[in-house]
Amino acid sequence: MGDQQPAWVVSPHLLVAQAVAAALTSVGTPAEARTWESAVRDREADDADPGRQRHLVAILDGVETDEVVDQVTRLVQFGDVRVVVVTTEDGAVQWGGLLESDAVDVVTVTTSVVQLAEVVERLITGASSMAPEERLELQASWSRALARRRELAAVMATLSPQQRRVLELLAAGQRVSEVGAVMGVAQGTVRSHVKALRAKLGARNQLEAVAMYHQVSSPPDGGGLVPRPRRSSDGSDVRERR
Repeated sequence: MGDQQPAWVVSPHLLVAQAVAAALTSVGTPAEARTWESAVRDREADDADPGRQRHLVAILDGVETDEVVDQVTRLVQFGDVRVVVVTTEDGAVQWGGLLESDAVDVVTVTTSVVQLAEVVERLITGASSMAPEERLELQASWSRALARRRELAAVMATLSPQQRRVLELLAAGQRVSEVGAVMGVAQGTVRSHVKALRAKLGARNQLEAVAMYHQVSSPPDGGGLVPRPRRSSDGSDVRERR
């Protein structure tokens, strides 16, 4: 790649970014792990060198928070940053809004390190790794998901404060008895709230109501083959290569 600047690798988990950067470098693709903050800061500093092109590999694995999407959007808006997002099939939908521009490509976590290196090399040459129909399909899926999320948010807004609190606690993993204890009400009252909120949401059961809450509150998670965080038995983050 000659004098090409190394691709920046970022992730919500710095150790994941470091693992991917090392793996890419090992197969001949220069890469450097960065934090989100340093990537934005250093790109802003690049304004003194307007001809410099930056290439970013975002390892997300389904962790598509609004903040992460905003950070990538901010980088793309500089006009000379190209990004490849590595995520789950479900997480890929969250990026449909940025796919009108060829500055962003999306690949799934089933991509091997060698395949990811090929994607980065194509990115550097200005080519896209996404077929036009694949890009259009993700854009359409994003539009549908956004409409569905807005519909659910509107229905969630009709819940009473008590119903909303019950749903929040259930979504946090509390049992009915625990919800009652937290709210200071009888279990029968909690079940009445659950029945009422299910009716409003059109949920067939409690689990579906909780899933609807998570769909509005946060995007889905997933798994894959690139280095990614997982939870240990004590709840702390550990890292692995699949």
